[in-house]
Amino acid sequence: MPLLTNTTAQPDEPARGAVWSIAEPDRELDSNLIRLPAGESIPEHLGAEVDTLIHVVRGSGTLRTEAGEQPLRVGDLALLPRRTRRGFRAGEEGLEYLTVHRRRRGGLQIRSPQSEG
Repeated sequence: MPLLTNTTAQPDEPARGAVWSIAEPDRELDSNLIRLPAGESIPEHLGAEVDTLIHVVRGSGTLRTEAGEQPLRVGDLALLPRRTRRGFRAGEEGLEYLTVHRRRRGGLQIRSPQSEG
């Protein structure tokens, strides 16, 4: 089994978005490492047709769902059921989290509320 990445490695540059994804073509599982610099956000959006587990690996922030806002810190795990609304805001140190979910064809797509029509 190959080593995929090390989530404790410090980033070389301040990138934003999906900074790592599983690349192996014949898989049923998907995972992405999402990075948000300090104060940046992913607007509230409707999740895809897959349940998503998130694991905070660096920084802190806030998760917004239909149930309200919840603080996120290193080590937190959250389950986001399919087709639920969610949004993220990074704290002062930025926010980095790993997503794990069933593989979707077409990759990671975040739609704004206006495009859900």
